[in-house]
Amino acid sequence: MTKLFLCLALLSAGVSAYGQKMYTRKAKLEDFPTRTLKVVAGGSSLLELCVREEIASRWRVSPFEFCTQAEYEKLREDNGYYFLQLGTVEGIAFLILTKGGRDDESDNLKKPFEVVRVPIASTGDPSGRELLYMGAFIDIVQAFTVEAMISDQAAYSGLKWYNSRKLTGKRVHVNGDDADSVYQAGTEGAVVGIVIAPTAISFDSYCYKMLISADTHELYYFRKTKYKGSRDAVFTKAEIRQFEQRNGIISR
Repeated sequence: MTKLFLCLALLSAGVSAYGQKMYTRKAKLEDFPTRTLKVVAGGSSLLELCVREEIASRWRVSPFEFCTQAEYEKLREDNGYYFLQLGTVEGIAFLILTKGGRDDESDNLKKPFEVVRVPIASTGDPSGRELLYMGAFIDIVQAFTVEAMISDQAAYSGLKWYNSRKLTGKRVHVNGDDADSVYQAGTEGAVVGIVIAPTAISFDSYCYKMLISADTHELYYFRKTKYKGSRDAVFTKAEIRQFEQRNGIISR
C-alpha cells in the first residue's frame, strides 16, 4: 500500500514516459467546490423525485442545478461540470458522481472520471428502503467527495476507506426491521446495517453491505461481495466480530 501511494505522489508531481503530465484523483478534484454539479433527475419516477428533494435540502459542498437526460448528453463531455445521476449495473441501482470530459482529451486533467458510486436499490425488486435512506446516500456521496479532495488514499480506496473507522460507543443494528426503525428515528449513537442485493443471479452478481450512522449519516462500513443467493445478503458472524473488534456494541 505504501508503494502504491508513493507511486501516486510521483505521478502527481511528474511527467510520464510519453511526456504527458499525470494527475492523481485528488488533483483532478481540486475544482469540485467551484464547479456546478448537474443532477440528472428530470423524470417523474419516485427515485428521481426523491433525489431532487434530498439534493435540494441537503447538498452543500458545491453549486448545483437539475437537468434532464437530454441535457446531460449535450454536456457530459464538458470538463467544467460534475454530474450526479442514477445508473444500473447487474441489477443494482447506483447514485453515480462523475466529472465531465472527453476520453480522447490530450490533457489528463480534462479527461472524464468517476468519483464515486453508491448502491441504493435492487432494480428488480425495489423495497422502498431506497427512498427511506436516500438522504443518507446523498450525504455519503458528499462526505466521500470531500475526503477524496484532501486525501489521495481516500480517493483511490473508494468507500472502503471508511472500513477502518472506530465504532467506539456506537450501537450496531444489523437486523433489517430493527435497523429501519432506528434509522427513521435518527437515534443518536446508532449505526444501522443495510444490504442491497440483485433479484436475478448471474456470474457477475454482487451484493453490497453498509453500516450507516442513523443520526449523522456517516458511513462506517462498505463491502462488495459476490452474490449467489439470499444467504449472502446478511451480515456474517465474521463481519459482526469485526464490528465488535472496532469497539461497536452489537444490538442482539
